[in-house]
Amino acid sequence: MISSPGVGSGLDVGAIVDQLMAIERRPLNRLEADKRGLETQLSSIGQLKSSLSSFQDTLANLKTLDSFEVYKAESSDEDAFTATTNSNAAVSTSTIEVKKLALAHKMGSVAIADTDTTTLGGAGDQITLTVAGEAFTVNGGGLTLTELRDAINEAPDNTGVSATIITETTGSNRLVLTSTETGNVNAMSLSFTGSLGTDLGLTNITDPTQLDAEVLLDGLYTITRPGNTIDDAISGVTLNLTGVSSAPAGLSISRDTDAVKESVQAFVDAFNGLRATMKDMAGSDSSLDSTLRSIESQMRTAFNTAPAGLTTDFTYLTEVGVTFLRDGTLSLDAGDLEAAIASDFAGFSELFANDSEGYLFRLDSVIEGFVTFDGLLDNRKDSINSSVRSVDDRIFDMEFRLGLREQSLLDQFNALDSLMGQLQGTSAFLTQQLAALPTISSGNGN
Repeated sequence: MISSPGVGSGLDVGAIVDQLMAIERRPLNRLEADKRGLETQLSSIGQLKSSLSSFQDTLANLKTLDSFEVYKAESSDEDAFTATTNSNAAVSTSTIEVKKLALAHKMGSVAIADTDTTTLGGAGDQITLTVAGEAFTVNGGGLTLTELRDAINEAPDNTGVSATIITETTGSNRLVLTSTETGNVNAMSLSFTGSLGTDLGLTNITDPTQLDAEVLLDGLYTITRPGNTIDDAISGVTLNLTGVSSAPAGLSISRDTDAVKESVQAFVDAFNGLRATMKDMAGSDSSLDSTLRSIESQMRTAFNTAPAGLTTDFTYLTEVGVTFLRDGTLSLDAGDLEAAIASDFAGFSELFANDSEGYLFRLDSVIEGFVTFDGLLDNRKDSINSSVRSVDDRIFDMEFRLGLREQSLLDQFNALDSLMGQLQGTSAFLTQQLAALPTISSGNGN
């Protein structure tokens, strides 16, 4: 039995079957092309959704009124204090005089001869440290200065005390305890058992009643706080105290026009980026064109529809410096923007970020309808994925059938190959036998 195609007859069975299967596979090739087309559509939808989401992220940072309430703080003496603001600030001027900075409570021990030999107190002696009403206890009796320092620092329930050793001279070492937080409320109190307290002789380095920061505002209002960052004295302003004032210094809170311009420019840039993406995609996938047209139409409607019910001097974005160019991109005129901010800032903010009629709010709603879960793009993606699964099933079935068909052709041509081999062998045998027969001559013999 011939096991290799073509061995029996020289017939190229493999090439014949391959050519026949190439014809048989044409429907499969069309299905695979259909699948590639669907996958291209999925990729386009993913790219579009990503671009829309990026644009929506920009809108999210701008579509609230607080995002336009941007102020800047200026100190005339940054050696004494600096300041930052949030949207609750208001345009104002004040004087600030830093009388005292907030300090941490410190206590120091008497001089100890060495840090690693001399033991303190007796066996079982304890030190209890309390900060802001929270206490922890350390077994310190019989420990060296180094061991006691480590026991305090490594206590698992340490409530806010740091211990260190100060070496003045070879024979003078002192344990220094420092509260990890500043202010009178975080002053330490200590209690001892046994002789440990006497051996340490801890006394105050800083006065526990004079640890709060103190600021004089406008020469009238004395503000004391436990820390050097004060965010609850002036509405919307955080004071960062850096030193004691030599004289009262000015604090100026003004509207940060540059920051507002940057925010509006970010919106313009994000829109132009989205439009460029959509323009590049248009025509590259005809199945997506209708979606692109729908997005563009709805955004155009949002831009062209004046907000209702706003008590502002402005109606359209063109009035505050944001205009469309001929190519459909947005442009920002900084001069017109600054003039709008100066003339009616509240109205300017409402035009952009009113929570029902502002342009950014309405544009965000348009985008949300496309990118939200179960939105138009997700539904389109689900439909295409369903088509891909259907095509995959058809490809699987067809590949199975083609496999059977290929095997059938191989079986048939192998049988033909074998038969032709046998016939060729029979032919050769007959030829050989005929050649061996005696030759019969004709003519007259004697």
